[in-house]
Amino acid sequence: MCYTVIMKRENLNAGWKFHLEGDLGSALVSHMQTVTLPHTWNDKDGTSADYRRAVGVYTKTLTIYKCIGAAYYLEFGAAFSCAEVYVNKALAGRHEGGFSLFRFDVTKLLKSGENEIEVRVDSRDKEGIYPHKADFTFFGGLYRGVCLITASQTRFDLDYFGSQGVKVTPVLKDGIAEVDVTAYITNPRKDLKVDISITCLGEKVAESSAPTQNPRAVFRLENSRLWQGKSSPIMYEARLSITDGIRKWDERIIKFGIRRAAADADGFKLNGELLPLRGVAMHQDREGVGWAVGAEQKEQDFALIKELGANTLRLAHYQHGQEVYDFADAEGLCVWTEIPFISGYAGGDENALQQMKELIVQNYHHPSVVCWGIGNEVTMEEGDPLPLLKKLNALCHKLDPTRFTVQACYMAEDAESAVSKAADVVSYNHYFGWYVGSTKDNATWLDDFREHFPRRALGLSEYGCEGIAGRHALFPRRGDYSLEYQADYHEKMAKIIAERPWLWATHIWNMFDFASSLRDEGGVKGMNNKGLVSYDRKVKKDPFYLYKAYWSNVPFIHIAGGERQVRAGDECVIKVYSNLPKVTLYVGKTKVSEAEGGKVFTFSVPLKRILRVAAVAEGCRDEVKIFRVKVKKNKGEEELKYSGYPAPTGRFSIYDKLSEVMANKEGEKLVKEVLDEAKTYLAARGKTMPNISPAMMRMASGMRIRRILSMLGDSVPEEMVEKLNARLNAIEK
Repeated sequence: MCYTVIMKRENLNAGWKFHLEGDLGSALVSHMQTVTLPHTWNDKDGTSADYRRAVGVYTKTLTIYKCIGAAYYLEFGAAFSCAEVYVNKALAGRHEGGFSLFRFDVTKLLKSGENEIEVRVDSRDKEGIYPHKADFTFFGGLYRGVCLITASQTRFDLDYFGSQGVKVTPVLKDGIAEVDVTAYITNPRKDLKVDISITCLGEKVAESSAPTQNPRAVFRLENSRLWQGKSSPIMYEARLSITDGIRKWDERIIKFGIRRAAADADGFKLNGELLPLRGVAMHQDREGVGWAVGAEQKEQDFALIKELGANTLRLAHYQHGQEVYDFADAEGLCVWTEIPFISGYAGGDENALQQMKELIVQNYHHPSVVCWGIGNEVTMEEGDPLPLLKKLNALCHKLDPTRFTVQACYMAEDAESAVSKAADVVSYNHYFGWYVGSTKDNATWLDDFREHFPRRALGLSEYGCEGIAGRHALFPRRGDYSLEYQADYHEKMAKIIAERPWLWATHIWNMFDFASSLRDEGGVKGMNNKGLVSYDRKVKKDPFYLYKAYWSNVPFIHIAGGERQVRAGDECVIKVYSNLPKVTLYVGKTKVSEAEGGKVFTFSVPLKRILRVAAVAEGCRDEVKIFRVKVKKNKGEEELKYSGYPAPTGRFSIYDKLSEVMANKEGEKLVKEVLDEAKTYLAARGKTMPNISPAMMRMASGMRIRRILSMLGDSVPEEMVEKLNARLNAIEK
């Protein structure tokens, strides 16, 4: 036994025995794996359609010598998705939800000497627990760390949704910050007090003391040092100690920032200044380890984000580990963080609200977090998400009135619907140029929204297209999964976005390729390849350098085209990405051209059998070899698709614009009939037709019907197109 209790944490990551329930029969310990946390059992099969969703059992012998008057907690960084914790065969607690920190008081269950800890982690789908269905793999396991907390009987509270027992709220007004510091004490005592001090850059700026029965202090800080995003991410530190004047019983150090964040129709504003947020969304998995990512791997990811120069992160589609938020704080990145309410409503209001509480109380002090995300594409599946969205929005404002709420809407969601207005701010997931239509359709849709809703803030929560590392095309087109098409798509999107600074935030989907077990696209199973960087982090795709040219201030130059430079024809077009104002191109040792401007520099040179090309700008240099090949360009599928149908003079056909057909009474009737038939057709195949919003209809009205059909891809059988054209031919103009 010991008698002096000082708050401490003991890392318990090493020495766990693990097995999947049902795999061992008698489950003899000698047959179990020995694992070190973080751990997932889906590190090998996470990209397979039949990856294992099961119950994983972790056991560990914990030897301790209990202190008189001490309290003990087991703390888990995360477990997907349900965890039951047993100490010496007694249930310590159950946690539902796979992404947040949780802890259980095990004081009464632990004994001096050896203790058997068992954690049962269930990754199977459970009714009422989010997420249910999403476009990413759910990796089972204890994929973050575990520790044992030893604390005194009088301590900062450890029982409220994984919080630290301290709440620091800075409110900035007219350059003066009012900082409210409130502590929550378990077993307060009259002979103890809470000492509170605030420092900034090592200088103490305020201090006070309060009784443990009412531990609160409000400080007025004039001439506050503001957290200004990437330009100046200055942090404050609140230090709180429970003390008797001689000895510390417990202590908390809370880092926070003073800033004001808002989004309106003009865009995003930080401390009253317009700051368009331009960055990426990201998942937390990596090749070979899934969600069980180590410290060095996280640092590599952070270095890549920093190199890119983004000023915002959307942490999709769940609460990430604390290291990500700490990184964003220190680097000045503005963060959108959200709960896994994804794709559709399936009950489970209580669980969604619990996960929102955990997200907010565990990340309340991060100045990088500027908004709380309440849902993502929640109208894709059947079910009414609106009541839950309203509850989540109200909860966010109750727990944190200093931040705004946001949701990411499915691209077909009506901008006038109640769902699209359920949060303070809306962003849309748009994939014109990949799944449907052409890239320029994004500009049409955005401008249409702006015209019809000039007072609403608008962002792009997702946009992107797939580019498979190593996949190239001499004549890139939509749907070929080539790095060349991905680069062309993002060149157009970057320009569209740069011309619209009123977009409050834009997030590329995605920073990194990630596992999505049900996908089978471009010949690659189980992967979403929309990342700017490959799943193994070995390939920075060309769009990475394109956005680096837009966002980074570190001088660089990059010749687009990847690792395989092959061209055809007599002329060779060379694209260079750089954030420098002038680029010079050399073929061999000969200077052939200079170009001024920015971001994308395009050169054309005669193509010989082999070209040695170098691009140079202000001391930066990139070199490639280009090889000539002889090929005959074939027409792309889209050029050939839906051609050759009858188009009689004076009668309608699929080559006419939808608006022209709708202007005719018979044509309008036919369009409505076709939409109803399409709903029936899809319903018979277990599918739901997306809601066609007025904004989508306005955009489509200017297109020829043939183009609209091509946007729908293979979901429209050839015989349906033939039948539609014949029915249109029967209507006189």
